[in-house]
Amino acid sequence: MVLPDPNHSDGEDRSRAIGRTVAGRYIFLVYTLRQRNGQTFIRPISARYMHRKEIDHYEKENPSV
Repeated sequence: MVLPDPNHSDGEDRSRAIGRTVAGRYIFLVYTLRQRNGQTFIRPISARYMHRKEIDHYEKENPSV
């Protein structure tokens, strides 16, 4: 799942991504897209495994995932 992150953006569009690794662990990523020499790059800002409380909230809000 990819969501915008407008509350933490200082002049750039940031996005939050939530997903699972191959091993089944939930991961949370914040990133922005940057343009350089006509190419688009992903600039990671933060990446970490999610806590149990966050996972429970995510699964409650997104039962189809």
